Amino acid sequence: MKKISRVCLVISSAAMGLLLNAQAQDPSLKPFTPRPLSVPEDRPYTVGPDTVFVAGNDVLIPLFKKIDARWAELEPNIKFKKIMMGSTLSVEGLVSEKSAFGPIGRGNRRPEVDQFVERFGYEPTYIKIGYDSNPNNKLSTGVWVNATNPIKQITLDQVASVFTTGGHKGDITHWSQLGVGGDIAPLPIHPYVTRDTHAILAMIDEMRDKFGGYPFSSKVEWVPSEEDAINAVAQDAFGMVLMDYWNNTAPMNGVTTWAHLKDYGPRIKFVPMVIDNKGTLSDGTVEGPLHPMASAIGININKEPGKALDPWLKAFCEFLLSKDVQDIIGSPEMRKVGFRPLQPGEASEELKKLQ
Repeated sequence: MKKISRVCLVISSAAMGLLLNAQAQDPSLKPFTPRPLSVPEDRPYTVGPDTVFVAGNDVLIPLFKKIDARWAELEPNIKFKKIMMGSTLSVEGLVSEKSAFGPIGRGNRRPEVDQFVERFGYEPTYIKIGYDSNPNNKLSTGVWVNATNPIKQITLDQVASVFTTGGHKGDITHWSQLGVGGDIAPLPIHPYVTRDTHAILAMIDEMRDKFGGYPFSSKVEWVPSEEDAINAVAQDAFGMVLMDYWNNTAPMNGVTTWAHLKDYGPRIKFVPMVIDNKGTLSDGTVEGPLHPMASAIGININKEPGKALDPWLKAFCEFLLSKDVQDIIGSPEMRKVGFRPLQPGEASEELKKLQ
């Protein structure tokens, strides 16, 4: 299957570097401070002298190569033996107790959390370290409408109110409720969601979590595949589709070539989104601000409530939330892969999970 990346905006490497550095700054971030550390020999994940086994997601391999290299400079005594094959290994490795922590390229699925709870009686601790907003230069997860639709932007709350029901801000069913005027204003919105996105059902789960966990609206029309969904909006002037990564300009890495790209591509448009009326509008591109629906990346750890983490593991988590690693995630090289660092203040919130 032939795959090529989409055409993206042209920007000089110098300008890109300045842009990314400016967006990655968080004055609260501190450099990691090395300290004497060792791995207990009796842990199930210990596979050699101060060497631990780690299982996790393959999408994070290029990032963790950089992270591991920096860790080796600061803490050369503690080494990792990794198997990175999929996000499902993140929690599975913890449940088996063979993995010290689990790198994961998304949020946890509910069945994964349930499996962990059944084994230990409490939930895994998810440490968010950044975002995977534009894998392989794709547009972010978000909403698409017909190109004839006059809508200019939308908020995350509004999308939640279109696709889910029961939220405290009420359901949105008509275009006028989104500030759209003209002939389309009094007409109902036709929301579409993909039923099977080829092993990306976790993304649908994650979407709903971003909307507050409310059930999908009965007005949602479930279609068999991503291509069916985007084709529907290309032919439906009143449609809105909640999509995984997509674009209307070229075939993309990781997505089956769109059969109707040539004729339907100009007939859809991505709707810029803002988290709320005071936030920064995102156009979903690599160069633009972080999209409100960007997927988190991080690690899962087994932290028993009220019990301290092993010192080496706590130190490693602090390292992931330090300036050292956040600068790596925010580098131009990692941005091209699709990764983004935490937003200002988020690292401090994640650090509280280690207490």
